[in-house]
Amino acid sequence: MSRRGFTLIEVLVALAIAAIGLGAALSVVTNAASNTTYLRDRVLASWIAENHLTEMRLGPNLPDLNKADGTLEYAGRKWKWQSTVTQTQVDGLRRIEVTVRDAESESETPLATMSGFVGRTALAGSLATSGDPYDPTPLGPGGATPTVPATPAITTPALTTKASNGGVP
Repeated sequence: MSRRGFTLIEVLVALAIAAIGLGAALSVVTNAASNTTYLRDRVLASWIAENHLTEMRLGPNLPDLNKADGTLEYAGRKWKWQSTVTQTQVDGLRRIEVTVRDAESESETPLATMSGFVGRTALAGSLATSGDPYDPTPLGPGGATPTVPATPAITTPALTTKASNGGVP
């Protein structure tokens, strides 16, 4: 009488193949989670760098030529930023480079580096202004506000529509 079934060797080979397959699948899932975390950190770091660069651009004066650094808390974590302001070959134009890294990481490698420029034009600096640093309106001779000719109003004919209920209001 012949028995049908798996031998011990066949079962062991099948288990070995399944273990290799599951190990590969686990490796793929682990790498995907690690990459997602790394990409999230890079996005947050680039937002911090962009915010810092924008703050420097919106300041009332040109930033000083120097290096600065600091820490901040963003998205529930601590971050370190460093900015370097250098003069370009163009008067009134400065280059800013901002780097950001995780403050709790041992690595000194920045997660994000962003560069930008900030400047003031020679014309804007030579005109007298109203005194408000956020009001770029130049003053006319003798400090008077220049008059701007009025623009004619644009009128459009009124549109009328019929109600969908047969015109009954």
